[in-house]
Amino acid sequence: MRTVKSFGLTFGLLLASAAAASADTSDFALFDGTNPANQPDSGAVCSANSAFTYNVAVANWGADGEVWITYKDGDIVRFPIAANASFAFTQAAGSKGRADRAIRVSNGGSGAQLSGSMSASGQGNPKCISCDADSAGDAGCDKIVPN
Repeated sequence: MRTVKSFGLTFGLLLASAAAASADTSDFALFDGTNPANQPDSGAVCSANSAFTYNVAVANWGADGEVWITYKDGDIVRFPIAANASFAFTQAAGSKGRADRAIRVSNGGSGAQLSGSMSASGQGNPKCISCDADSAGDAGCDKIVPN
């Protein structure tokens, strides 16, 4: 009977330890392209040390334009966004080595004025920063993912 109790206690501690070790963490950043100090490349960057999920919610307060998703290796995905429109999406990243372990959302260089948020969650210590002037700024974000 003592062996069964001991096994149960040990097994329970192992499960609790595994659950704690694999807990997701998250971070987020806000950006405001309506502020002239943040134009033209307002946005945010999220990164992690391993696979992660990122979420973007964005509104366009300017003219018709584009939302750019730029990966660390320079690949770009463009989404058209009409004036006064908004949208949100979720994607996976970080699974192809270092090429997609940092993602940037930004204005596609058009007359759009994008405002919103970007967040990341996963086990690889995700970090997000704003590219707004009062945070990392465009130059700070360019050091991680050039626009």
